[in-house]
Amino acid sequence: MCGIIGNLKKDNSIDESTLNDLIKSSNEMQCRGPDFFDYFLDKDKKFFIGHLRLSIIDPSPNANQPIKSKNGRYIISFNGEIYNFKELATKIVDQEKSLLQSDTRVLIEYISLYGIQKTLEDIKGMYAIAIYDIKENYLHLTRDFYGKKPIYYYHDSDTIFFASTLKPLTINENIKKKISLDSLDHYFHYGFCPNENSIFENIKKVAPNTLISFNLNNWKVEKKQIHDKTISNRNLNFKLDYNHLDNLIFNSVKKRFVADVPVSVLLSSGIDSSLIAYYTSQIDKKVETYTVGFDEQNFDESQDSKKIANYFGLRNTTIKFNNSEIKDIIYNIPEAFDEPFADSSQIPTMLIFKKISDYSKVCITGDGGDEIFYGYNRYQWFLIWKKFFKNNFLNNNKTKYLFIKLINLFEKNFISKKIFEKFNITTNKTQKFINIFFNNENVYESFLKLSDKNNFIDKKNNFFDKNLENLEELRDFDIKNYMVNDILTKVDRSSMFYSVEARSPFLDKDIYDYVKNIPLHDNIDIFSKKKVLKKILKAKLPDKFISNKKKGFAIPLHKYLHGDLKSELFDNFEEIKNDQRLSGLNMNNLHEIMNRFFNYNDYKLSYQIWSFHVFFRWFQKYKKYINN
Repeated sequence: MCGIIGNLKKDNSIDESTLNDLIKSSNEMQCRGPDFFDYFLDKDKKFFIGHLRLSIIDPSPNANQPIKSKNGRYIISFNGEIYNFKELATKIVDQEKSLLQSDTRVLIEYISLYGIQKTLEDIKGMYAIAIYDIKENYLHLTRDFYGKKPIYYYHDSDTIFFASTLKPLTINENIKKKISLDSLDHYFHYGFCPNENSIFENIKKVAPNTLISFNLNNWKVEKKQIHDKTISNRNLNFKLDYNHLDNLIFNSVKKRFVADVPVSVLLSSGIDSSLIAYYTSQIDKKVETYTVGFDEQNFDESQDSKKIANYFGLRNTTIKFNNSEIKDIIYNIPEAFDEPFADSSQIPTMLIFKKISDYSKVCITGDGGDEIFYGYNRYQWFLIWKKFFKNNFLNNNKTKYLFIKLINLFEKNFISKKIFEKFNITTNKTQKFINIFFNNENVYESFLKLSDKNNFIDKKNNFFDKNLENLEELRDFDIKNYMVNDILTKVDRSSMFYSVEARSPFLDKDIYDYVKNIPLHDNIDIFSKKKVLKKILKAKLPDKFISNKKKGFAIPLHKYLHGDLKSELFDNFEEIKNDQRLSGLNMNNLHEIMNRFFNYNDYKLSYQIWSFHVFFRWFQKYKKYINN
């Protein structure tokens, strides 16, 4: 895993001062590639492309980047891993095999032989790639099928600037940065910025599964989708073969163990990571597994995880929190996430990768299993809503009012409170129940919103204007929206901040191409979710392990917010509330939500308050670079 950066000029050249600034900007991403840095500057000093390397495969200088193709046509800066590079190398016949030991070298020579479009169709892996075609004078930026690896870019009449993270663009004084109120509103609703947009108006992100080509002769831009991701291409005569799917997942895990450095596994007590632990035990029983432990039993899975690891004959280490480490993690969030991002599970995610970095450069995770195999509770809620609530005459404001009153009584009752805690039903979740079940359409928005609050800016934005009519559409939208902007962003930034490469076997295109044909009823119903994976796991692990309820990667957020963070939150709010760069933000609404949370103990607003805290800290850190 690595960091990539580049700057192209149409008319002006890159002088010595600009070059030094580019090198300095590259160093801001050093955690993504601490092992080696180099750059290429063309003879006309119009094109700079840099690369920071985290050495995983072929640590020799042969794999250092940027790399020029043997025929001299292409220059590449590549972040990621190509898992089928050895297979692709067999199709490159005019090269010494000793030179094809790294996926980057194979990638650039494969492009030389077969072209960019076919190469992107053939490669399997996770990647963000910048390719400069010297012959045709084109710059190509591309991102993998799911969007595991990021690229931000800026484009105007004279300049193209791109980087793996937002910070090199943020600190570049030649790029004007104005906060996008649309992106900020989206962030306060959902905890992340929308798909192709960043927090700044004129800085974009390359979308997943996309190739962006800049014609440097006329400065025009073309975007192409690489693979078809629509669920409409399903094989209607499909019959599920569990053994075949079992082998697909096993092979996906096996491919992700290809590395010249130690590999570890992130283990919870859930179905996804338990399956990965089993496949790991079939590959190498010496692999270390790691689990996050919590003092509060409602959040702790460490004992269950240890039992699963022991059953498979794997070693397991529990990583426990302490308050000083949590404070350090929270302090570092604006550095690790240089764009506002407020999924509070980023705290334990950062902590575990910090610990893993002492022992391993590569970590296998279960990310993607919930999206690909219908694992989220909201998928069952959607089925319940559609069957019992959508067209029910009781679905009205009066019934909703009575339901809210009943829930409030339950939450105040000591015994009911304990029942809610046992099943990890938070006040935020009960609010979601209400918003979803007493809604006639477009319930997807209610699944993801941090709270029921609106009007963060002075105009209404409808982010999810499409009404999702069936669960396949909802799941597909999750893959393109929530998974890439929340889950994969969280894992990439958290792992790379500590120079660890996270690999996700469930996010393999071969698995997706097979699973998309599985009928919905085989995957999920009102009573059970992730049915396909459960059936595969039951052949490998006793029911007593599988039946344990997964507790999620969450923390008791309201306790931290009511502790040391409270005074900082209010101090930051007072400092920025009159800042003209945020003049379109409804500060009265923010203050009213803070008042409800801190003075009236409205804990269902915990995630909303966390989004405020993260944004305030981010703004304070980067405000000197932000324009009015």
